Amino acid sequence: MNYDANPIHTLYDNETLKHLIEVVIENNDSTSGTTFLNLCNQIRQQAIRDRALADLENTVYSSQELAPEEQVRVSRFLWELIWEHKVFLLFGRSPLLGLSNGEDRFVKY
Repeated sequence: MNYDANPIHTLYDNETLKHLIEVVIENNDSTSGTTFLNLCNQIRQQAIRDRALADLENTVYSSQELAPEEQVRVSRFLWELIWEHKVFLLFGRSPLLGLSNGEDRFVKY
């Protein structure tokens, strides 16, 4: 059993990953959206459920993060979705929306 904090690599192809990003954003509140960290965590959790992991022997998911290469892929598809007017960025802080930590959110367009 591996107890190292190994970042998670998924087996999702580009189209599946892009679709999963859209689904996660669509399923979040359209007022407050989702942060990049939350998006990556939801993708990681779905990959574990789907057993779509490059390292299926990594049974102890001590790392709560996708691998850096996976985060780059997520970022690239987020920008594509922004360009296609399917997603927009919600900037700034708002105590009414609970955005007091200043994290920008991705919201369905």
